[in-house]
Amino acid sequence: MSCPLENLLAYLSQCSGFDFPRRRHAFCRKKIDSRISALGCAGTREYHRHLTAHPKELRLLLNTLTVNVSSFFRTPLTFEYLDHKILGAVIADKQKDRSGLRIWSAGCAMGEEAYSLAIQIREHLEKQHIEMDVRIFGTDIDSAILEQAVIGRFQFDQIKNVRHERVQRYFRKEGKEYHLDEEIKKMVDFSFYDMMDPRTHVPPESVFGDFDLVLCRNVLIYFSRENQKKICEKLYRSIAPKGYLILGQSETIHGQYTDRLIREIPCCQIFRKPDPHA
Repeated sequence: MSCPLENLLAYLSQCSGFDFPRRRHAFCRKKIDSRISALGCAGTREYHRHLTAHPKELRLLLNTLTVNVSSFFRTPLTFEYLDHKILGAVIADKQKDRSGLRIWSAGCAMGEEAYSLAIQIREHLEKQHIEMDVRIFGTDIDSAILEQAVIGRFQFDQIKNVRHERVQRYFRKEGKEYHLDEEIKKMVDFSFYDMMDPRTHVPPESVFGDFDLVLCRNVLIYFSRENQKKICEKLYRSIAPKGYLILGQSETIHGQYTDRLIREIPCCQIFRKPDPHA
């Protein structure tokens, strides 16, 4: 017979598609107990009933159970490869086509990943004296953290992987906070988007997708294998021909898309979508 916690986690999984394996139950129990105490509920069963009647509490709990921890240039090797092997070539192709550069950072947390790319792209464009329309879309299911992303203020731990000259150029230190340059902030649009939304395969704010780069790092790990396949389908459809998909180091693509995306480099989870007309 299942316990109240297992019933509640099953309900959360049904609502969100997230996976809550047994090894994470202790972590979930601690977070749920904290919400039970804050609301004055008698226990897990009463809190479960409260969740079903209050969608805002459901979203708040899901945000609490998914860890929004990131940093600028997280997994430096991935960003080094993007900087030296991919971005320059993609920008050159866009310049030939006279089209803009489109990027999607899914599960963007406070925007560190999207802003890291914005910095790299800005440097490429300046070095080559190129003017180009750049649209970077950062999405997350945590509305509160998206508000922080727009503000663009970070702690030292979040910028510890940023080279000193970049810190000097793109950040202004005020007290213990590092305030990101306004021009870099303008390069990123943040919006709410649920990766399990069955109505769309791209964030509505992006209109049509067709992304040159899609970063979905450390998002799939929260979902069951079945839902990972659904998300992989969505990601594949969102990528333009010759575009790239970047996943987290412990993640990989599933289903039919293992044959439709080409692994770019063995040491990073970077995949390329072939051009069907090449």
